[in-house]
Amino acid sequence: MLIKNILFDADGVLQYPTVHWQSALKSVLKLEDDAQAEAVLCDIFEAETEVLESRTGFIEKLEVKLAKWNRPDMVFETLNALLSIEVHSDIMRTVQCLRRAGIRCHIGSNQQALRAKHMSEVLNYKSLFDSEFYSCFMGTSKPKPEFFEKTIATLDCHASDILFLDDRAENVEAAKRVGLNAMVFFGEDGALSLEHGLAGFGVFTKP
Repeated sequence: MLIKNILFDADGVLQYPTVHWQSALKSVLKLEDDAQAEAVLCDIFEAETEVLESRTGFIEKLEVKLAKWNRPDMVFETLNALLSIEVHSDIMRTVQCLRRAGIRCHIGSNQQALRAKHMSEVLNYKSLFDSEFYSCFMGTSKPKPEFFEKTIATLDCHASDILFLDDRAENVEAAKRVGLNAMVFFGEDGALSLEHGLAGFGVFTKP
């Protein structure tokens, strides 16, 4: 087994929210209580899910959801909360060590297009990774096998050349069924945990 590519999930692996979304929405949208904030958040997640495989449409879906709560003009405030994310700096240092060691590193994430653009440009994933595979631009999402099949085809390699990391077991199992090496990993566990997991696949941060 020779791993040439590592495919990283984003949320829960590489990045984390810097605000508690439910609390943030309760504040910026001036909602009545935690129950209402939870319901609004569920509606927003539903809107995101509906466009995970589409390049457009999230703003329109979000406006509809906010109109339901009589807040149709608060799209900007809502987006600010959803885009309050930061990178695990120790995990990113490991990613860069892997790249220097000759391992190609890629993003493999379910995202709506606005959030994917923010991650690519503001968090600078377009420079920090060799490739970015976002569901909204691929037209398919994890855990569908097509997501992994398209990734393999783009990388022009064998499935066994890829190691996939995700915090959701169902995505990891789906990747394995397509032939990828895969493991569950949580970014909050830190770089040492990541390096230990990688070593189990014969991958080390130094050549």
